[in-house]
Amino acid sequence: MLKTRHTPNQLREFNSLFGLLARSQGASKVFDDFLTIFICCLARRTQEDLYFEIIKGYTKDDLQTFAKMMAELFLIYGDANFFNDWRDPLGEYYEELSSNYKKSNFGQFFTPKALCDIMAQITVKEKDFGNTVNDCAAGSGRTLLAANQICKGNIYIAQDLDHVCVKMCAINMAMHGLKGKVYHMNTLQNNKPYNTYIINNDWHKTQTPFIFKL
Repeated sequence: MLKTRHTPNQLREFNSLFGLLARSQGASKVFDDFLTIFICCLARRTQEDLYFEIIKGYTKDDLQTFAKMMAELFLIYGDANFFNDWRDPLGEYYEELSSNYKKSNFGQFFTPKALCDIMAQITVKEKDFGNTVNDCAAGSGRTLLAANQICKGNIYIAQDLDHVCVKMCAINMAMHGLKGKVYHMNTLQNNKPYNTYIINNDWHKTQTPFIFKL
């Protein structure tokens, strides 16, 4: 188990599992690889080459640990959806890692959930669906998750320069049933995206999380 100061109760088991891998592989690498593996699992066999490339450095036991970590997150997302709420377990844990690894590649702090909810209430109308909602510096996607709680049925577009944030955002959107795209790009320079993730393009038919990486 990694020593974290304020790990939420729902993430305690996730933290224990993460620590098993981080001791040998490094926290930054394990977290990034976990996100990629999660996305590959939601990609419906369209990212098999990437998946096998990522898992090369891990043992069979390591992969079982990754699977258990994913199961923990499925429980958290499932609880949030059951109670018609939203959660950002990846962002919460990433912030906790940031506070413990100041000299590593971590370093993100996201808008608090309560503030995201207030911003959504101010900017999104309850019955005004069918629009495009954009966050040009999305982080882990919290403002879009909050907006979706006010009015479902919009198309959500996210951009961020940090690829770790982009992957967290893609997973959060997929697991909460949002439909849209997430671009890994420099929004200020309006450059061509380095990576593009299409989220839940067939949600109306399958009700199943799906991430397609271009």
